[in-house]
Order: sequence, then structure tokens, then C-alpha cells
Amino acid sequence: MLRAWEVYQATVGPDKLTYYTGMEGYPSRLNDWARSDIKDRLLNADGCLLELWEHDDQLGGHRVEYRGRMLDQPQYTHEPEAVSGVAFWLPTEYLEEQGPARVKELALALARELPFNTGYVSPAFNGLMDMQMVRPLIHDLCFRYPGLDIFDSEVTRRLGTRPKGSYWLNFYGPPLLNELSGVTGLRERLPGLSVQEFAPDKVLVELGEWPEVDGDMPAYRQLARVLEPHLYQETQPPLPPRTCAAGSVASSTESP
Repeated sequence: MLRAWEVYQATVGPDKLTYYTGMEGYPSRLNDWARSDIKDRLLNADGCLLELWEHDDQLGGHRVEYRGRMLDQPQYTHEPEAVSGVAFWLPTEYLEEQGPARVKELALALARELPFNTGYVSPAFNGLMDMQMVRPLIHDLCFRYPGLDIFDSEVTRRLGTRPKGSYWLNFYGPPLLNELSGVTGLRERLPGLSVQEFAPDKVLVELGEWPEVDGDMPAYRQLARVLEPHLYQETQPPLPPRTCAAGSVASSTESP
């Protein structure tokens, strides 16, 4: 995780992450002492929660979120499917200005550093998703733009080794890769799609040069059919019923 963070920061620039969550849970400036504190927590703790972000007065921008499963903690006896998870965020402008090849290059660099069962790269709704006024506003948009992910870091408490969905860039490692018939089996089951083994037991399935967010999305459907027996299924709907939407808070929507 430490090496992946260093790769991300070296790629986007040292000034793109300026705040982090300190040990007490309060936002703090990311200075030399804070970087040393983060490294110590990553190297010596048996798991930790960590957030780093760019802006203190707006959503969006660059962000890193890490939920490290705390080993040997008693609460995990009740959450056997809990796993560690990390999310690296880029603003939409990065994709538009740098192009998809640059985003893919960064994703591959991160994936080489991290052990993983599954991972993905996708455009996503970016907002305060835990606020009741926000989720109803996204309800209609998520059906209009099915290629936009609804990100929820809490899913790591239930995800296990299952994939969460079909996305633009899809990363698979063991044991999921074996369940999907390995590299050779994936290529046979996904004709016309790019299946790349970029490291031992690490595969990237790429669904086109650019991510898609709307339309028929045939490549996404093709992969979803292969993944269906293995997919993670939410036990509760991620969004409230449409009748909860209120026009009075329409101005609160966030751009993806």
C-alpha cells in the first residue's frame, strides 16, 4: 500500500494531496511529519483507516481512501467477508486532459504494487453519498448513465473475493481468476475483448479505449454475463425508492 501511494503521488504530483485524516480522526495538513506518521501506520499497524484528499472546501479533486482490515480484531469474527480495500480517485479533468492511456498506465502501475482479488477503474458519482438528500438525486441518473459507479467504501466489509461489477478496466487475481477459468479461459469466453496478463496471476480485462457511461454498452454486458455467477450482490438496495426524491434539493447534485 505504501508503494502504491508513492506511485500515485509521483504520477499526479506532490501537491495534489494536501490533507489527511489524523490518528484522532480530524483533518490535518499533509506535511513532512504527517507523511512520516502515515508511513509508520502503514508499515507497523495491523490495519488502519486512512484518507488523503486535495481540497478542504469542495468535493472532487484527487483522493486516496484506504480501509485496511485490522488483523486479529474480534469484530471480524462477525464479518468473515471483510477485506482490505483502497480507492485512488482522479478528477474527470485528468481523464479529459491526459487521455485514457495515461489513466490506464497509472492503474497498471498501482495494480503491480498491490495484492488483490479484484479491482476496477470506472467513472463514478462523486459526492457525499451518505447524506440522505444526495442518494435520491442519483437514482434516476444511475439508470440513465449505467457506466457510472456508485462508490461505497463500506462494501469492503461484505465483498470477500467477489467482483463488484463490469467496468471499463477490470483487474482479477486469485482466487477469483481461477474461478473465471484463468487467462486462457477468459480469452475464450470473452472473444473480441482485451484480456492482458500483466503480472503472474494478475489480469486486466479492458472494455474499449475510453470508458462508456450510457447506451447499450455491449462489451460491458458481455463481461457481466461471464461474471454473473461470481458477482457480489447487495443485500440492501444501494439507493432509496424514487419516490424519496425531492425537487427542492436538486441544486445539491454533484458532477461525476
